[in-house]
Amino acid sequence: MGNNQQAYDAECAALAHALELAPQRSTTPERVTIFSDAQAAIRQMAWDEPGPGQQYALQARKHITTLRRARKGNVMEIGWCPARKGVAGNEKADEWAKIAAGEPNTRGVEWLSSSGRTEVRAAPLPRSLASLKREISEKKWVVARQWAGGRTSKIKYCMPKSQKPDSVVADSTKRLASRYYQPKTGHARTGQYLHWAKVRPEAQCWWCKCPSQTRDHLFKVCPE
Repeated sequence: MGNNQQAYDAECAALAHALELAPQRSTTPERVTIFSDAQAAIRQMAWDEPGPGQQYALQARKHITTLRRARKGNVMEIGWCPARKGVAGNEKADEWAKIAAGEPNTRGVEWLSSSGRTEVRAAPLPRSLASLKREISEKKWVVARQWAGGRTSKIKYCMPKSQKPDSVVADSTKRLASRYYQPKTGHARTGQYLHWAKVRPEAQCWWCKCPSQTRDHLFKVCPE
């Protein structure tokens, strides 16, 4: 399928190819049941909107129409089955799917033609949307790590051995402990802190209209 394809594309292509092979049998079956452990690929077969796997969904609908023309009233079902990790056959199938999503000609694997016979195709498929979305996501994560790395320090804070946390606070709930430590560290929701965090336009106390609402002001000065 080419280097620019993902395992998701191989799963979708496998479902479409299975529907293509069904009407080519000597006797058209009354019921066609296909099992796959790829839930995303199964959902894509019922969705033809633009996006990753759209071409295979359209191919699947075309093959379903051909199958129904060959035999009316037949039943088609694509079911999910759990992955059999550790089973030799399943592991081999996963290996082949990864090979198919890569560059088969360089690995001694031939392309599959639409008729089911093997032949060597000159060029791989164009890049899939799934491959593009994955590359975009990977580049975003690289940029995010670079942005975060330039704004954080590698030096970690370690509490001195002589300093021990309050046993009463340490044994309390996280919510109650946060209420204790926020005022102690200056991160309580006071006017001064909210103004510093650019949440409020000024640091004025909303109770007594003091120009600066600090921790000490609330506990010692504010009449409210």
